[in-house]
Amino acid sequence: MSELVLAIDAGTTGIRSMFFDPSGNVVAQAYSEFESLFPHPSWVEQRADYWWTKSCDTIHSAMKESRLSPEHVVAISVTNQRETIVPVDSSGKPLRNAIVWQDRRTVQQCDSIARAVPPDLVYSVTGLTIDPYFSAPKILWIKEKEAEVFDRAEKFLLVHDYLIYRLSGEFATDYSNASRTLLFDIRRADWSDEILGPLGIPPDKLARPVESGSQVGGLSPAASKETGLKPGTPVIAGGGDQQCAALGVGVVREGLIKSTTGTGTFLLAHSRTVRRDPGKRVVCSRHVVPNSFVIEASMFTTGSALRWFRNNLGSEEVSVAEARGVDAYDVITEAAEKVPPGSEGVIHIPHFAGSGAPNWNPHARGIFAGLALGHTRNHLIRAILEGVSYDIRNNVEVMRELGIPVSEVRVTGGAARSRTWMQIQADVLRTPVVRTQMEEATALGAAILAFRGVNIFKSIPEAAERMVQLRDRLTPTPETLDVYSREYLNFKALYDAVADIRWDED
Repeated sequence: MSELVLAIDAGTTGIRSMFFDPSGNVVAQAYSEFESLFPHPSWVEQRADYWWTKSCDTIHSAMKESRLSPEHVVAISVTNQRETIVPVDSSGKPLRNAIVWQDRRTVQQCDSIARAVPPDLVYSVTGLTIDPYFSAPKILWIKEKEAEVFDRAEKFLLVHDYLIYRLSGEFATDYSNASRTLLFDIRRADWSDEILGPLGIPPDKLARPVESGSQVGGLSPAASKETGLKPGTPVIAGGGDQQCAALGVGVVREGLIKSTTGTGTFLLAHSRTVRRDPGKRVVCSRHVVPNSFVIEASMFTTGSALRWFRNNLGSEEVSVAEARGVDAYDVITEAAEKVPPGSEGVIHIPHFAGSGAPNWNPHARGIFAGLALGHTRNHLIRAILEGVSYDIRNNVEVMRELGIPVSEVRVTGGAARSRTWMQIQADVLRTPVVRTQMEEATALGAAILAFRGVNIFKSIPEAAERMVQLRDRLTPTPETLDVYSREYLNFKALYDAVADIRWDED
């Protein structure tokens, strides 16, 4: 058996441990979920020790099922849900539950940040806008509400950092994760005194930032006993889930964009330089590729829009899927093929939980417009697929406006399983859409970093070239150019017409 690496993918709902060979093939894997806690309706917390126990459990399960020997594992890396933060003492023991990225308790702390540091300076230094999403307001909440915990905290760790510590005994973070805290200078690749000082957060309470793909340390004897892996196995700095997913589909040069559509959609465009949007419609973070950045756009309810149809209107398609023994989404997207491009005038805006990038309108809501008596459920289905694609195009146009070349979109996530939907995206974006063989692109990105960290490959782009396996390339259909150009403008006009409506007010 060839040399293998272990990629630990610590997501929002569970841990997946995957062993890869140098060709990007999965040799073994296991997954286990953990619970989130909700002390109040808008609060989301997790127990950090569960991240570790589930990591150990899945490592053991994967190795046992595939009869892997620890001798074959040459490196370990980690990828993770970003922004989630946990305070630990000097021995790495959590002092409270982790506050998860989804948590919305920190609106007041965001206001405090804006008063302490001009928002334009925050955006200029960190590449981010001030929002409860990021780590800094979570740390401030602990500082204000749980002062004893703040004072006792040796470090505030991200999920990646906590698992790296449990593996190696080292307090370290990577540039891509650090750049999602609202405390990191993305140009200097270091913690920002301009931000930390006014907020009263000592820099020594944060982990040492290192480049993704660099060796942090070796597997400790204690971690060796708990994981069953060989002591001293190199532990390699990984990266945030979205950056690793971009690497896992081969986004290692300008011109390539990663688009992940699951519940929502995350777009990441590779950039060799920091690019800041005067309108703050998109954000800029560090990539896991050295000396590179990613321009990010987040849309909240894209895949969710199709799930809404399935749950509320799709009983017919669900029944057909059950009879055929296939996924309901396959039947739903097949139905879209019965309707011509443009959905014969039906337009859908997929803003069921507000609008993310580029509009950032929390009051926006989902809309179907242009309905006539002759339209059918199939028109609604195709309108959803097209509406999501228009929303993605809206953000791609912002990236082009910032001077980012866009030659190809690499797709991942559940939506990428549908060739029909991806062809619609290629047609709407007027850009080739490429699907890859590996659905778990995030873990593959961490595996690429692990192989590079032990010099199996000379560079991260070389590793990606070897390990990322392309599935198919969908090119725009010339015949759809006129209709999608027209309907995209109608989509934008419809949003503008209803943008100021407050649907949720009495």
